[in-house]
Formats: sequence, C-alpha cells, structure tokens
Amino acid sequence: MRERDYYFDNAKFFLIILVVFGHFLRPHISENTFLHSLYNWIFFFHMPAFILISGYFAKNFHQKGYLKKVAKKILIPYLIFQLLYSLYYSFLYEENISFDFFTPRWGLWFLLSLFSWNVMLYVFAKIPRTYSLSLAVLFGLLVGFVEVEKWLSLSRTLIFFPFFLLGFLLKKKHFEWLFQRKFRVFACMMLSCIFFIVYYLFPDIQKEWLYGSKSYETLGVHGEIAIVLRLTFYAVSILMTFCFLSLIPNQKLSISSLGARTFYVYILHGFVLKYLHATEFPQFITETRSYPLLLFISIALTMILGSKPVVELIQPLVECRFTQWKQAIDRCSSFIRHLHKKSETAMKH
Repeated sequence: MRERDYYFDNAKFFLIILVVFGHFLRPHISENTFLHSLYNWIFFFHMPAFILISGYFAKNFHQKGYLKKVAKKILIPYLIFQLLYSLYYSFLYEENISFDFFTPRWGLWFLLSLFSWNVMLYVFAKIPRTYSLSLAVLFGLLVGFVEVEKWLSLSRTLIFFPFFLLGFLLKKKHFEWLFQRKFRVFACMMLSCIFFIVYYLFPDIQKEWLYGSKSYETLGVHGEIAIVLRLTFYAVSILMTFCFLSLIPNQKLSISSLGARTFYVYILHGFVLKYLHATEFPQFITETRSYPLLLFISIALTMILGSKPVVELIQPLVECRFTQWKQAIDRCSSFIRHLHKKSETAMKH
C-alpha cells in the first residue's frame, strides 16, 4: 500500500481554513479597504491551489471504472446537498422551495466542475502538454464572451480548468523543487508584495473577476481589455499558488488527518455560515470590530467539521449507505448516554 503524502493533506488543511475564512469575511469587505484587499488576496489563489491539487490526484483517470467511481464520489453528494441546501434556504429565508439541478447552490459549483474536469481529461490528456495547456487557457479566455455564468457551472469549469490540467501534468519532483529554502524566501516576499500591491494600488478590484462565474459583459469589460485582465488573473493566481504551496510543511503534522477530510468541511460549513449570516452575528462583528474573531471561528469550525465523529456521522449520507448511517447514529447516541451517566455519577459524589 502506497504511503500517504502528508504534504498535500497539510496544504488542503490550510486551504480549507482560507475558504471558510473568506466566506466569513464576505459580509464585511465593504467596511474597510484592508478587509476587501485581504479577501481578494485570498481569492486569487485558494481555489486555484485546491483545484491544482485535485488535478494532481486525477492521474489514474485512465483506469477501468475510474469515471464511475468519480461520479459516485462527486455527483451523488452534489445531488444530495443540492437538495439539502435548497430545503435549508427555504427554511432559513422563509422562501418557496426551489430545486434546480443545473444551477449549483453556493459552493456546490466545485463538485459539478470537479466532475467535468475529470471527464475533460479524456480529451486533453491525449494532446501534447504545451498545446493542451494553451487550449485550456484559450477556452478560459473565450468563455467570458458567453452568457453561461452559473448554469451547470460552465463558466467556472472552463476558467479554472487550466489549474486542474496543470496539476494533472505536474509530478512530485516539481513540488519538491518548491521546498528549496531560496524559493520559500522568495515566496514569502512575493505573497507579501502582492498583498501590498492589491491594498495600495488596486483596492477596488472587482471580486467577481476572482469568482470565475461572470461574463465579461456582466463585469462591464469588453474586447482586448477583458482578455488582458483574465490573463493577468491567470498569471497572478499561478504565481501565488506556487508561492503558497512552497510554504507548506512536508511532514506529518497533527493537522494532517484533518487535511484528508476537507471535503466534509467544504460541503458542511455553508449550513453554519448561512445561519450565522441570517442572525445579528455580522452586525456584532462590525460594531465591535472583532474581525480577528472570524479567523478563530474559521479554524474552530474546520476542526469540528473535519473531526472523525462528524465525518463518521455524515459519510454514510454522502455515500448513500444508510445502514452505516444508522450505525453511526447509534454510536453517537451510546456515546452521549455514556457521558450523561458519567455526569450523573459525578454529581452524586
């Protein structure tokens, strides 16, 4: 059995924290320039890095049954949580239930795009890598001229596909090159410089450019300028992605196991986030200027949702194995009863 590569688990752990933190920041980015710049800085690389890593682990796409396995692992959870989020939104916002398979709810676009990227490999992997990457970038540039946006996540699928394809083409030796001390020093300097450039020179960058879900028409940009801006996004995102990845520890850490369970954090944190945003929590953060608290909450939520008990409880639902779900619930109930008995015994003494 191949030894697990903890480097990528570590990377995914820090990336999912940035994903959650970025979502918590969203209601506050109009309140000051620093938060807006920090939000854009994070969005320049956190999903591109996640997508690149996903591509790296798609190298077995040619094996028999791979696509069926991917469909079961990605499309089934997509359908389940598309329904659950639709029901949850209806309850939370007191609106009519609206279920649309073709327009992903919130962060579920990633699941639909991830499946599409794996399918696209069957074509792009047969093309010489130089041409395949160029073609992927070309599609990413051209899709902005079409008004597809969020439908079937087509816009994001094509715009972010170059990162997935690049990850697929990379080998472990390419990542090992990033571990050199001189590159890590360069990475720290470059990430810092880019933040200051965003903060001081481009504080009003449209965040929608970084989402990859809007057409050039919607963004209010046309022709050659749109192409140049998209190419700039690609260049900055690739640079920041490799700089970030060079700073990730290359050995097993206490958080490595959590990094292996980021899928659950990703699909579950929206329930907590949307609930808090529907309360007076954002107003409390604004009035008290408690923005650092959002980072601590993001870390805590990541560790809770990525914990083994939560994963054991949710995994049968994600994989449609309801017999195991009943067993997981029974184990949780037994554990709660055990804690209750211990507390009663302690109170008696």
